[in-house]
Amino acid sequence: MTRTAPATVSSATPPKDQAGAAPEASIRLTLLLLSALTIMAGATIAPALPAMQAHFTSQPNVQLLVKLALTIVGLAIALSAPLSGVLADRYGRRPVLIGSLLLYALGGASGLLVSSLGMLLVGRVVLGLAVAGTMTASGALINDFFSGPARGQFLSQQAAFSSFGGAVLLPLGGVLAGVGWRAPFGIYLVALCLLPLVFKLPRGVPKPHHSLDLGERPRWAAIGLVYALALAYMVVFYLMPAQGPFLMKSLGAAPASTGLLLGTFTLVAAVTSLLYSRFSGRFDPRRVAALGFLLLAAGWSVVTQAHSIAALLPALVLGGLGGGLVLPNLYTWLADITPAAWRGRIVAGMSSAVFLGQFLSPLLLAAPNAHPAQGFVWGSLAIAFVGAALLALSFTGNKLKAPNQAA
Repeated sequence: MTRTAPATVSSATPPKDQAGAAPEASIRLTLLLLSALTIMAGATIAPALPAMQAHFTSQPNVQLLVKLALTIVGLAIALSAPLSGVLADRYGRRPVLIGSLLLYALGGASGLLVSSLGMLLVGRVVLGLAVAGTMTASGALINDFFSGPARGQFLSQQAAFSSFGGAVLLPLGGVLAGVGWRAPFGIYLVALCLLPLVFKLPRGVPKPHHSLDLGERPRWAAIGLVYALALAYMVVFYLMPAQGPFLMKSLGAAPASTGLLLGTFTLVAAVTSLLYSRFSGRFDPRRVAALGFLLLAAGWSVVTQAHSIAALLPALVLGGLGGGLVLPNLYTWLADITPAAWRGRIVAGMSSAVFLGQFLSPLLLAAPNAHPAQGFVWGSLAIAFVGAALLALSFTGNKLKAPNQAA
Protein backbone atom coordinates (compact mmCIF):
# COMPACT_ATOMS: atom_id res chain seq x y z
CA MET A 1 0.00 0.00 0.00
CA THR A 2 1.42 3.39 -1.01
CA ARG A 3 -1.21 5.74 0.29
CA THR A 4 0.28 8.29 2.68
CA ALA A 5 -0.84 8.62 6.27
CA PRO A 6 -3.10 11.45 7.40
CA ALA A 7 -1.18 14.55 8.39
CA THR A 8 -2.11 14.62 12.04
CA VAL A 9 0.55 14.97 14.66
CA SER A 10 0.87 16.06 18.25
CA SER A 11 1.98 19.67 18.51
CA ALA A 12 3.58 19.01 21.89
CA THR A 13 6.31 16.70 20.59
CA PRO A 14 6.76 17.07 16.86
CA PRO A 15 8.94 14.53 15.07
CA LYS A 16 12.43 15.45 14.02
CA ASP A 17 11.40 16.23 10.45
CA GLN A 18 9.55 19.28 11.74
CA ALA A 19 11.36 20.12 14.96
CA GLY A 20 14.87 18.71 14.69
CA ALA A 21 15.03 18.36 18.47
CA ALA A 22 16.04 15.22 20.32
CA PRO A 23 13.18 13.49 22.12
CA GLU A 24 12.81 13.92 25.86
CA ALA A 25 14.29 11.38 28.25
CA SER A 26 10.99 9.60 28.94
CA ILE A 27 10.52 8.84 25.24
CA ARG A 28 14.08 7.55 24.92
CA LEU A 29 13.55 5.31 27.95
CA THR A 30 10.27 3.99 26.56
CA LEU A 31 11.89 3.12 23.24
CA LEU A 32 14.72 1.31 25.00
CA LEU A 33 12.36 -0.69 27.20
CA LEU A 34 10.23 -1.66 24.21
CA SER A 35 13.33 -3.05 22.50
CA ALA A 36 13.82 -5.51 25.38
CA LEU A 37 10.43 -7.06 24.59
CA THR A 38 11.77 -8.30 21.26
CA ILE A 39 14.53 -10.46 22.70
CA MET A 40 12.20 -11.57 25.50
CA ALA A 41 9.97 -13.21 22.91
CA GLY A 42 12.36 -16.08 22.44
CA ALA A 43 15.12 -15.76 24.99
CA THR A 44 12.85 -16.17 28.00
CA ILE A 45 11.91 -19.78 27.28
CA ALA A 46 15.08 -20.95 25.48
CA PRO A 47 16.58 -22.66 28.57
CA ALA A 48 13.28 -24.51 29.15
CA LEU A 49 13.17 -26.18 25.72
CA PRO A 50 14.73 -29.51 26.79
CA ALA A 51 12.34 -29.79 29.77
CA MET A 52 9.40 -28.84 27.55
CA GLN A 53 10.39 -31.57 25.10
CA ALA A 54 10.51 -34.10 27.93
CA HIS A 55 7.03 -33.02 29.12
CA PHE A 56 5.45 -33.50 25.66
CA THR A 57 7.61 -36.47 24.67
CA SER A 58 4.58 -38.63 23.74
CA GLN A 59 3.44 -36.22 21.01
CA PRO A 60 4.50 -36.90 17.39
CA ASN A 61 7.33 -34.73 16.01
CA VAL A 62 7.89 -33.29 19.47
CA GLN A 63 11.54 -32.45 18.75
CA LEU A 64 10.65 -30.13 15.86
CA LEU A 65 7.49 -28.74 17.48
CA VAL A 66 9.29 -27.72 20.66
CA LYS A 67 11.87 -25.81 18.63
CA LEU A 68 8.99 -24.20 16.73
CA ALA A 69 7.63 -22.97 20.06
CA LEU A 70 10.68 -20.74 20.05
CA THR A 71 10.74 -19.84 16.37
CA ILE A 72 7.07 -19.78 15.29
CA VAL A 73 7.01 -16.35 16.91
CA GLY A 74 9.28 -15.29 14.05
CA LEU A 75 6.89 -16.60 11.41
CA ALA A 76 3.96 -14.73 12.98
CA ILE A 77 6.04 -11.54 13.04
CA ALA A 78 7.16 -12.00 9.44
CA LEU A 79 3.59 -12.39 8.22
CA SER A 80 1.95 -9.68 10.32
CA ALA A 81 4.63 -6.96 10.45
CA PRO A 82 3.61 -5.40 7.10
CA LEU A 83 0.08 -4.85 8.42
CA SER A 84 1.53 -3.37 11.62
CA GLY A 85 3.57 -0.99 9.50
CA VAL A 86 0.53 0.17 7.54
CA LEU A 87 -1.42 0.71 10.77
CA ALA A 88 1.46 2.61 12.37
CA ASP A 89 1.80 4.91 9.33
CA ARG A 90 -1.94 5.53 9.02
CA TYR A 91 -3.22 5.68 12.61
CA GLY A 92 -0.11 6.45 14.62
CA ARG A 93 2.53 4.61 16.61
CA ARG A 94 0.86 4.80 20.02
CA PRO A 95 -2.38 2.85 19.29
CA VAL A 96 -0.36 0.05 17.72
CA LEU A 97 1.92 -0.10 20.75
CA ILE A 98 -0.95 -0.18 23.26
CA GLY A 99 -2.73 -3.03 21.51
CA SER A 100 0.52 -4.91 21.03
CA LEU A 101 1.47 -4.76 24.71
CA LEU A 102 -1.89 -6.25 25.69
CA LEU A 103 -1.47 -9.08 23.17
CA TYR A 104 2.11 -9.58 24.35
CA ALA A 105 1.04 -10.31 27.92
CA LEU A 106 -1.87 -12.51 26.78
CA GLY A 107 0.03 -14.63 24.27
CA GLY A 108 3.30 -14.77 26.18
CA ALA A 109 1.88 -15.80 29.53
CA SER A 110 -0.49 -18.36 27.99
CA GLY A 111 2.21 -21.00 28.54
CA LEU A 112 1.41 -20.84 32.25
CA LEU A 113 -2.00 -22.43 31.66
CA VAL A 114 -2.23 -24.35 28.37
CA SER A 115 -2.32 -28.15 28.55
CA SER A 116 -1.31 -29.10 25.01
CA LEU A 117 1.60 -28.33 22.73
CA GLY A 118 -0.84 -27.18 20.05
CA MET A 119 -2.39 -24.53 22.30
CA LEU A 120 1.06 -23.46 23.40
CA LEU A 121 1.96 -22.84 19.75
CA VAL A 122 -1.23 -20.77 19.32
CA GLY A 123 -0.15 -18.59 22.23
CA ARG A 124 3.25 -18.17 20.63
CA VAL A 125 1.58 -16.99 17.42
CA VAL A 126 -0.35 -14.35 19.39
CA LEU A 127 2.95 -13.30 20.96
CA GLY A 128 4.40 -12.94 17.46
CA LEU A 129 1.58 -10.62 16.42
CA ALA A 130 2.37 -8.49 19.47
CA VAL A 131 6.10 -8.34 18.81
CA ALA A 132 5.44 -7.31 15.20
CA GLY A 133 3.46 -4.32 16.47
CA THR A 134 5.92 -3.24 19.15
CA MET A 135 8.98 -3.65 16.93
CA THR A 136 7.46 -1.87 13.94
CA ALA A 137 5.90 1.07 15.80
CA SER A 138 8.91 1.67 18.06
CA GLY A 139 11.27 1.41 15.07
CA ALA A 140 9.22 3.99 13.20
CA LEU A 141 9.34 6.29 16.24
CA ILE A 142 13.13 6.06 16.32
CA ASN A 143 13.28 7.15 12.70
CA ASP A 144 10.78 9.94 13.47
CA PHE A 145 12.85 11.41 16.27
CA PHE A 146 16.46 10.78 15.26
CA SER A 147 18.54 11.56 12.18
CA GLY A 148 22.13 11.26 10.99
CA PRO A 149 24.81 10.10 13.47
CA ALA A 150 22.38 10.51 16.39
CA ARG A 151 20.13 7.86 14.85
CA GLY A 152 23.02 5.43 14.43
CA GLN A 153 24.10 6.02 18.02
CA PHE A 154 20.63 5.43 19.40
CA LEU A 155 20.16 2.28 17.31
CA SER A 156 23.40 0.90 18.75
CA GLN A 157 22.25 1.86 22.25
CA GLN A 158 18.92 0.16 21.57
CA ALA A 159 20.69 -3.02 20.44
CA ALA A 160 22.84 -2.89 23.56
CA PHE A 161 19.84 -2.42 25.82
CA SER A 162 18.06 -5.31 24.15
CA SER A 163 21.09 -7.54 24.58
CA PHE A 164 21.51 -6.47 28.21
CA GLY A 165 17.90 -7.52 28.68
CA GLY A 166 18.76 -10.90 27.22
CA ALA A 167 21.79 -11.18 29.50
CA VAL A 168 19.42 -10.83 32.46
CA LEU A 169 16.45 -12.78 31.11
CA LEU A 170 18.33 -15.83 29.86
CA PRO A 171 19.88 -16.67 33.26
CA LEU A 172 16.55 -15.85 34.91
CA GLY A 173 14.80 -18.12 32.43
CA GLY A 174 17.33 -20.83 33.24
CA VAL A 175 16.67 -20.53 36.96
CA LEU A 176 12.90 -20.61 36.45
CA ALA A 177 13.22 -23.54 34.04
CA GLY A 178 14.85 -25.43 36.90
CA VAL A 179 11.64 -24.89 38.88
CA GLY A 180 9.43 -26.03 35.99
CA TRP A 181 9.20 -25.51 32.25
CA ARG A 182 6.09 -23.32 32.63
CA ALA A 183 7.66 -20.84 35.06
CA PRO A 184 9.58 -18.72 32.47
CA PHE A 185 6.31 -17.84 30.72
CA GLY A 186 5.35 -15.64 33.66
CA ILE A 187 8.05 -13.14 32.69
CA TYR A 188 5.95 -12.01 29.72
CA LEU A 189 3.50 -10.25 32.05
CA VAL A 190 6.13 -7.51 32.50
CA ALA A 191 4.82 -6.00 29.24
CA LEU A 192 1.85 -4.62 31.18
CA CYS A 193 4.25 -2.45 33.20
CA LEU A 194 5.15 -0.51 30.05
CA LEU A 195 1.58 0.62 29.33
CA PRO A 196 1.81 3.81 31.48
CA LEU A 197 4.92 4.89 29.58
CA VAL A 198 3.36 4.18 26.18
CA PHE A 199 0.27 6.23 27.07
CA LYS A 200 2.59 9.25 27.43
CA LEU A 201 3.90 8.94 23.87
CA PRO A 202 2.76 11.59 21.34
CA ARG A 203 -0.51 11.03 19.52
CA GLY A 204 -0.99 11.04 15.77
CA VAL A 205 1.44 10.29 12.98
CA PRO A 206 4.24 12.33 11.38
CA LYS A 207 3.36 14.79 8.68
CA PRO A 208 4.52 13.75 5.22
CA HIS A 209 8.04 14.90 4.38
CA HIS A 210 8.22 17.70 1.85
CA SER A 211 10.17 15.47 -0.54
CA LEU A 212 7.02 13.42 -1.14
CA ASP A 213 5.75 16.31 -3.24
CA LEU A 214 8.65 15.58 -5.59
CA GLY A 215 7.62 11.94 -5.92
CA GLU A 216 10.32 10.42 -3.70
CA ARG A 217 10.05 6.64 -3.53
CA PRO A 218 12.04 4.01 -1.64
CA ARG A 219 15.23 2.64 -3.20
CA TRP A 220 13.97 -0.91 -3.44
CA ALA A 221 17.20 -2.51 -4.69
CA ALA A 222 19.16 -1.32 -1.67
CA ILE A 223 16.28 -2.00 0.72
CA GLY A 224 15.85 -5.52 -0.65
CA LEU A 225 19.55 -6.18 -0.16
CA VAL A 226 19.37 -5.06 3.48
CA TYR A 227 16.36 -7.33 4.02
CA ALA A 228 18.21 -10.30 2.49
CA LEU A 229 21.27 -9.70 4.65
CA ALA A 230 19.14 -9.44 7.80
CA LEU A 231 17.35 -12.69 6.98
CA ALA A 232 20.61 -14.57 6.31
CA TYR A 233 22.17 -13.19 9.47
CA MET A 234 19.26 -14.23 11.67
CA VAL A 235 19.08 -17.74 10.22
CA VAL A 236 22.65 -18.29 11.38
CA PHE A 237 22.61 -16.15 14.53
CA TYR A 238 19.56 -17.96 15.89
CA LEU A 239 21.38 -21.28 15.90
CA MET A 240 22.51 -20.52 19.44
CA PRO A 241 19.14 -19.88 21.16
CA ALA A 242 17.33 -22.55 19.06
CA GLN A 243 19.91 -25.35 19.05
CA GLY A 244 22.48 -24.21 21.59
CA PRO A 245 20.49 -25.51 24.60
CA PHE A 246 20.49 -29.03 23.14
CA LEU A 247 24.22 -28.85 22.37
CA MET A 248 24.92 -27.63 25.89
CA LYS A 249 22.79 -30.40 27.36
CA SER A 250 24.81 -32.96 25.38
CA LEU A 251 27.93 -31.49 26.99
CA GLY A 252 26.43 -31.88 30.48
CA ALA A 253 25.04 -28.39 31.19
CA ALA A 254 22.06 -27.98 33.54
CA PRO A 255 19.23 -25.53 32.60
CA ALA A 256 20.64 -22.83 34.89
CA SER A 257 24.09 -23.20 33.34
CA THR A 258 22.56 -23.07 29.86
CA GLY A 259 20.80 -19.81 30.71
CA LEU A 260 24.03 -18.37 32.11
CA LEU A 261 25.98 -19.29 28.98
CA LEU A 262 23.34 -17.84 26.67
CA GLY A 263 23.29 -14.76 28.88
CA THR A 264 27.04 -14.42 28.43
CA PHE A 265 26.51 -14.50 24.67
CA THR A 266 23.97 -11.67 24.77
CA LEU A 267 26.01 -9.71 27.33
CA VAL A 268 28.97 -9.62 24.97
CA ALA A 269 26.66 -8.44 22.19
CA ALA A 270 25.30 -5.72 24.49
CA VAL A 271 28.72 -4.41 25.46
CA THR A 272 29.82 -4.45 21.82
CA SER A 273 26.78 -2.46 20.68
CA LEU A 274 27.16 0.01 23.54
CA LEU A 275 30.85 0.62 22.87
CA TYR A 276 30.29 0.93 19.16
CA SER A 277 27.55 3.53 19.69
CA ARG A 278 30.28 6.04 20.53
CA PHE A 279 31.75 5.60 17.05
CA SER A 280 28.56 5.25 15.04
CA GLY A 281 28.51 7.58 12.06
CA ARG A 282 32.28 7.50 11.59
CA PHE A 283 32.33 4.28 9.58
CA ASP A 284 30.44 2.88 6.63
CA PRO A 285 27.65 0.77 8.23
CA ARG A 286 28.04 -1.85 5.50
CA ARG A 287 31.66 -2.50 6.40
CA VAL A 288 30.97 -2.71 10.12
CA ALA A 289 28.09 -5.12 9.44
CA ALA A 290 30.44 -7.22 7.27
CA LEU A 291 32.90 -7.37 10.16
CA GLY A 292 30.08 -8.57 12.39
CA PHE A 293 29.20 -11.34 9.92
CA LEU A 294 32.80 -12.55 9.86
CA LEU A 295 33.09 -12.53 13.66
CA LEU A 296 29.88 -14.55 13.94
CA ALA A 297 31.23 -17.05 11.40
CA ALA A 298 34.42 -17.37 13.45
CA GLY A 299 32.42 -17.97 16.62
CA TRP A 300 30.25 -20.71 15.15
CA SER A 301 33.29 -22.41 13.63
CA VAL A 302 34.68 -22.66 17.17
CA VAL A 303 31.36 -24.21 18.30
CA THR A 304 31.85 -27.04 15.83
CA GLN A 305 35.11 -27.99 17.56
CA ALA A 306 33.91 -27.62 21.16
CA HIS A 307 33.89 -30.79 23.27
CA SER A 308 33.23 -29.19 26.64
CA ILE A 309 31.28 -26.33 28.15
CA ALA A 310 34.49 -24.37 28.75
CA ALA A 311 35.39 -24.69 25.07
CA LEU A 312 32.13 -22.96 24.14
CA LEU A 313 33.06 -19.71 25.90
CA PRO A 314 35.40 -18.36 23.14
CA ALA A 315 32.68 -19.16 20.59
CA LEU A 316 30.06 -17.26 22.59
CA VAL A 317 32.37 -14.26 22.90
CA LEU A 318 33.14 -14.16 19.16
CA GLY A 319 29.49 -14.68 18.28
CA GLY A 320 28.45 -11.95 20.70
CA LEU A 321 30.96 -9.53 19.20
CA GLY A 322 29.50 -10.15 15.75
CA GLY A 323 25.93 -9.99 16.97
CA GLY A 324 26.54 -6.60 18.57
CA LEU A 325 27.61 -5.10 15.24
CA VAL A 326 25.39 -6.54 12.53
CA LEU A 327 21.80 -5.45 13.18
CA PRO A 328 22.49 -1.89 14.44
CA ASN A 329 24.43 -1.17 11.26
CA LEU A 330 21.91 -2.83 8.97
CA TYR A 331 19.16 -0.75 10.60
CA THR A 332 21.27 2.40 10.23
CA TRP A 333 21.86 1.68 6.55
CA LEU A 334 18.14 1.02 6.06
CA ALA A 335 17.05 4.17 7.89
CA ASP A 336 19.37 6.31 5.78
CA ILE A 337 17.71 5.18 2.54
CA THR A 338 14.08 5.28 3.73
CA PRO A 339 11.72 8.17 2.80
CA ALA A 340 9.93 9.63 5.82
CA ALA A 341 6.35 8.58 5.00
CA TRP A 342 7.42 4.99 4.34
CA ARG A 343 9.13 4.42 7.70
CA GLY A 344 6.50 2.25 9.32
CA ARG A 345 6.16 -0.03 6.31
CA ILE A 346 9.88 -0.36 5.57
CA VAL A 347 10.74 -0.99 9.23
CA ALA A 348 7.96 -3.60 9.14
CA GLY A 349 9.65 -5.26 6.18
CA MET A 350 12.87 -5.41 8.15
CA SER A 351 11.02 -6.97 11.07
CA SER A 352 9.61 -9.57 8.68
CA ALA A 353 13.07 -10.40 7.35
CA VAL A 354 14.64 -10.68 10.82
CA PHE A 355 11.96 -12.90 12.27
CA LEU A 356 11.45 -14.99 9.17
CA GLY A 357 15.13 -15.80 9.62
CA GLN A 358 14.42 -16.91 13.18
CA PHE A 359 11.63 -19.19 12.01
CA LEU A 360 13.68 -20.71 9.20
CA SER A 361 16.78 -21.28 11.31
CA PRO A 362 15.91 -24.73 12.74
CA LEU A 363 14.38 -25.77 9.41
CA LEU A 364 17.29 -24.80 7.18
CA LEU A 365 20.05 -25.68 9.64
CA ALA A 366 18.50 -28.58 11.53
CA ALA A 367 20.92 -30.73 13.49
CA PRO A 368 20.34 -34.43 14.21
CA ASN A 369 20.27 -35.40 17.89
CA ALA A 370 23.49 -37.38 17.53
CA HIS A 371 25.31 -34.33 16.11
CA PRO A 372 23.84 -31.22 17.79
CA ALA A 373 26.63 -28.99 16.41
CA GLN A 374 26.06 -29.90 12.76
CA GLY A 375 23.93 -26.83 12.05
CA PHE A 376 26.79 -24.61 13.20
CA VAL A 377 29.07 -26.13 10.54
CA TRP A 378 26.87 -25.04 7.66
CA GLY A 379 25.96 -21.78 9.38
CA SER A 380 29.55 -20.68 9.86
CA LEU A 381 30.39 -21.37 6.20
CA ALA A 382 27.30 -19.56 4.91
CA ILE A 383 27.69 -16.45 7.00
CA ALA A 384 31.41 -16.19 6.25
CA PHE A 385 30.54 -16.07 2.55
CA VAL A 386 27.84 -13.43 3.15
CA GLY A 387 30.23 -11.30 5.22
CA ALA A 388 32.96 -11.45 2.58
CA ALA A 389 30.48 -10.56 -0.17
CA LEU A 390 29.15 -7.57 1.78
CA LEU A 391 32.68 -6.37 2.50
CA ALA A 392 33.48 -6.51 -1.22
CA LEU A 393 30.24 -4.69 -2.02
CA SER A 394 31.06 -1.92 0.44
CA PHE A 395 34.10 -1.04 -1.65
CA THR A 396 32.48 -1.38 -5.07
CA GLY A 397 28.69 -0.88 -4.75
CA ASN A 398 28.47 2.90 -4.78
CA LYS A 399 24.90 2.81 -6.08
CA LEU A 400 23.82 1.09 -2.89
CA LYS A 401 25.75 3.36 -0.58
CA ALA A 402 23.69 5.01 2.13
CA PRO A 403 23.58 8.81 1.96
CA ASN A 404 25.01 10.78 4.85
CA GLN A 405 21.85 12.80 5.33
CA ALA A 406 18.61 11.53 6.88
CA ALA A 407 15.88 10.24 4.67
